[in-house]
Amino acid sequence: MEQVRMWRAPGEGRVLLMAGRTTRYAVDPRGEYVFGVVGGEPMRSWRGREKRVVRPGQLVAWDPSYAHSGRSVDECRPWDARLMVIEVADLAALAEDAEADPLADVLFPEPVLSDPELAAGFLRLHATLEAPSSRLEQDERLVEWLRLLIDRTSSIRSARPPITAHDGRALQRAFEYLADQPERNVGLDELAGVAGTGKFRLIRLFRQRTGLPPHALQLAHRIRAARRLLEAGMSIAEAAEATGFADQSHLHRHFQRSLGMTPAEYQHRFG
Repeated sequence: MEQVRMWRAPGEGRVLLMAGRTTRYAVDPRGEYVFGVVGGEPMRSWRGREKRVVRPGQLVAWDPSYAHSGRSVDECRPWDARLMVIEVADLAALAEDAEADPLADVLFPEPVLSDPELAAGFLRLHATLEAPSSRLEQDERLVEWLRLLIDRTSSIRSARPPITAHDGRALQRAFEYLADQPERNVGLDELAGVAGTGKFRLIRLFRQRTGLPPHALQLAHRIRAARRLLEAGMSIAEAAEATGFADQSHLHRHFQRSLGMTPAEYQHRFG
């Protein structure tokens, strides 16, 4: 690829992220999946003997079954792409759940997908893994998007277990864990383990009971804790570090979104 950035999100080393522009590429996958969204210009793709045109806004989901390559429709006009590369074992660990059958080989018979919801979800996920964000938010967006992709488009299907009385106790344990230590960079697997339930079920319970995913409740706890520290006169940078935000700008962004004012404005008004 030309003019391409590559990185791994802090705390999520299982996912390789790429973004940039190119006029051609070729991949011989060695046990890896490649997901991405094309932008700007279309591209021609080849997988085995299959030929396709991938248009801006379409999502690609290349499984490891065949080598694939691509070229711009017009050699002088590169396309934009945001990509995510995940190894087979890591995809299984991320997308399977303790209460569902284990994932084996996940195949995508049609690798070029015209699904605006999946494409938009991928771009939101990619942006989350690029910007400062909590481990819990990264995990949630990643596993939910992968599960949705697999359920909609692959040959793998999983049953969704019904909600039971046990779920109330599991949800309460998760609530208490997040409230007791909002500054910790808790992952979704850890939170599900504390709750004693599967991670997908836990997200589902959170959304049904609170209307929010787990990371949003964690964020609310962090903002409340930061408010108390700011009220006590702590500096914004120190309050951000003490409450689990990546940095001062991370606190600033979420504080303003939640309260309609910056941390500095809040501190000034409170004083």
